Amino acid sequence: GTETDPLTTTLVYFKGPAAQKTFVISHGQDSLDSDAWSGYELDRSIFALTNQSTAPPVTTDQEILYSFIKNGNDKVDGRLRLAAYLNPQADTLYFDAKN
Repeated sequence: GTETDPLTTTLVYFKGPAAQKTFVISHGQDSLDSDAWSGYELDRSIFALTNQSTAPPVTTDQEILYSFIKNGNDKVDGRLRLAAYLNPQADTLYFDAKN
């Protein structure tokens, strides 16, 4: 992306006729107490062919959830979770889930 993009953005061009744009949709944090902290980041990626193909781009949404707990004077324990969300364009299970 550029400085004028409204969202934090990365753009990658792959060898061959493909590109992927990933941008941050939202992010946040929560101080749980004096020794614990958690946060999240919600990203959307768009993967598209850059040649004359008429194939639609593939869009994916992913949330990164992380938490940290101070354990003593020089130790921090962390936990990371990745959540991938179903997409009606590419995931037939989206319609089977019915909510």
